[in-house]
Amino acid sequence: MTSLALVLDYLSGLFLRMPNGGSIALIMIPVILMSIRWGVSAGFIIGVLIAGLQLMNNPIIATPVQGFLDYFVASVVICLSGLFSGPIKKAIQDKKRKKQFFYIILAVFVASFFRLLTFFISGVVFFSHYAPKGTPGWVYSLVYNSTYMVPSFIICSIVLCLLIPSASRLVFPQQK
Repeated sequence: MTSLALVLDYLSGLFLRMPNGGSIALIMIPVILMSIRWGVSAGFIIGVLIAGLQLMNNPIIATPVQGFLDYFVASVVICLSGLFSGPIKKAIQDKKRKKQFFYIILAVFVASFFRLLTFFISGVVFFSHYAPKGTPGWVYSLVYNSTYMVPSFIICSIVLCLLIPSASRLVFPQQK
């Protein structure tokens, strides 16, 4: 899943790569799938692996703290989607489609929100000097990072809402 995440990250970077970093975050799909399947700890491990591999592939780093936020923290917070593993699995077992969609979208929202929050903080602290004259740094950071994180949330929600109910074996570990 880490490899798939990196391939999706590369492909999404072809469509929209922001000048100071950031792109549509298809990388979240495999991390969310594993977080739902195995829980927060598995998502955390994948997030750490992704962060390390992204740091080896042309990172944009202004300072060590910014690099830590934009790569490590932003990759790891996706694992918070695993908090909804139980409700998603229960909704699948109970064959309640609306609940499945609700919890999947909520899981993607939580991952997207905390990822956006991480990028927002990094942007305010480290990149607000790029803001147009007269624009507060926090407004610039929020708008800049929302231009790719809002579409990321929408696309990942749609993909996972289509994928998980139709292939529920992706979220249930095989039992022997």
